Amino acid sequence: MYDSDVFAVITAHDQKNKAGSALELEHNSRWFCKATGGVASEPTIDSRETTPAEDSPSDDEKEEEMASNVNRLVVSFSKLLALDNLENGLQLGTNPILSHILLGHRGTKGISGRQCNITVDKTLRIWLHDYHSTHGTAVGQNGLNQKEVRKKETWLLAYPPGAPDGFEETTIHCSSLAIRTEFPNHRAGTARYVKNLRAFVEKCQRAAERSKVDPPGVEALGLDSEPSTQAPSEAPTPRDRLVYYVVKNVGVGTFGKVMKIIKARDGKAFAAKIFNPPPNRNKRLRNDPDPDWLMKIRREFAIMRDNPHPNVVQVFELREAPEPAIIMDYYPLGNITDASIAYDEYVTAWGQILDGLKHLHAKGVVHRDLKPENILVERNPFFKVVIADFGLAKVTTSTAPLQTFCGTLKYAAPEVFPGLSSGHGPLVDIFSLGVMVYEWMYHLPNPPNVPVARKRNEKVSDDQWYTWLDEWVRLLLEKLEDEEDDPAIQILVRMIETKVTSRWSATKCLAQGFKSRLFKRRVADGLIGCASDPDDFDLPIGEGENLGTKTPTAAPSLSPGLGLTESAVTIIDGGMWDTESVNSQ
Repeated sequence: MYDSDVFAVITAHDQKNKAGSALELEHNSRWFCKATGGVASEPTIDSRETTPAEDSPSDDEKEEEMASNVNRLVVSFSKLLALDNLENGLQLGTNPILSHILLGHRGTKGISGRQCNITVDKTLRIWLHDYHSTHGTAVGQNGLNQKEVRKKETWLLAYPPGAPDGFEETTIHCSSLAIRTEFPNHRAGTARYVKNLRAFVEKCQRAAERSKVDPPGVEALGLDSEPSTQAPSEAPTPRDRLVYYVVKNVGVGTFGKVMKIIKARDGKAFAAKIFNPPPNRNKRLRNDPDPDWLMKIRREFAIMRDNPHPNVVQVFELREAPEPAIIMDYYPLGNITDASIAYDEYVTAWGQILDGLKHLHAKGVVHRDLKPENILVERNPFFKVVIADFGLAKVTTSTAPLQTFCGTLKYAAPEVFPGLSSGHGPLVDIFSLGVMVYEWMYHLPNPPNVPVARKRNEKVSDDQWYTWLDEWVRLLLEKLEDEEDDPAIQILVRMIETKVTSRWSATKCLAQGFKSRLFKRRVADGLIGCASDPDDFDLPIGEGENLGTKTPTAAPSLSPGLGLTESAVTIIDGGMWDTESVNSQ
């Protein structure tokens, strides 16, 4: 490990020796450390001696050894704090008067006199800012985003010292020059290092006050730190769109994967649902996406964008290149199956999902794949759930019921099975939620074995599905009838109702829940909670029924007239959030 006096280590990262040559410039001599790797200049043991066993070096020793094998700039606090012109932090560029680190001589193609700055904020996060460059800067993370060039932009380089999340490989790209920047003491965050870091922050602040320079950051650059919810047709140009770092995989499903990503501009965490392309059966060009597949992704994004609700996952952006991805809120606790949930919280989740469905169904949106894996959880500041994964959702009308056989078997309503009805609508979500809640708060019987085709290369016949469904519904209803009567069961029997015309809507379920004192609304945020939870419930019984939730203003709902064609979908027993999720951000 480097001494606590070391702030940053910079090494060349390009293939054209531009960075390597720049590091060796006389102006950088105060930071320059020549490579010490290579073979020994003379023998260290006698030729007759046995070669000693090699001790396994630690990770820190390996890292330092690798760094010592190349020329590098080692920026120390002792030398950094001796400088006076720190109003913009550590300046990189080609102007020898203003730059602390030269990236080339004046006139070097693609690199400005004041190219970029490395700064530290009051919370001890490290940032890179592009204030003045002509051609822009890019910051790569783990080999990604190296071509995402921006001007007047800011990038997070490191969280506060000791933070568990960090970035493994950070590179700075200025035209064809690329350098790797490391902060070797930052993750350990020793007391001495933190003291040095604070001293650097204070000196930069004093220099800025003397020079009357705006403090570094998003505000100084005139940037908006919040992502905007954009329609695909309003997508920003590549040079305007936000830059995200990919941190880790948090879920894998049938349609693709979900990654935790970090917005470079402010360090906030988001989730990116990235889609696997379908097989190229029509011999399209290699980079030409299937138009039907892309239309489904646009529809999924549009449904969530156009129907905002506190209990529906919020989406911010749809990116169609280089691969389609939906940017949405990140829930570090994962789905409700991953979390440890108390009885009162299950009641709260029930009420909140009903509230979300009431909103969606009023807009004609049917989710069609409700299951625990698609219910995401948060606890700050209050327990809350959101409905996620609208990959099978559709917009319908009372005169145009949906026909596609889809959903997850255990939670699927009877009418989605082919041949049992003329179609289905919003009440399929009520049946699915009823089965979910019954599973959470009581205990589901074991479903029958899934039928298999009688002959190889054949599909399961409709008769086999009907037999399976009859048995599953019989097991459900028999167990429901055996339960002791209580306010929850009184609603559940109306939700797990095989006759669609007798099944209650979300609105009716909520009304009964309020009437039976199962649900109330929280004063703090207007969301539904369990009435037995003492926290923040000051409304008299009955008033909660009509209290509107704090819902964002909705864009016009997605219309069935958009020409989005129905596609053949088989039963999906998986989803984007099925795998174990990360429990901490």
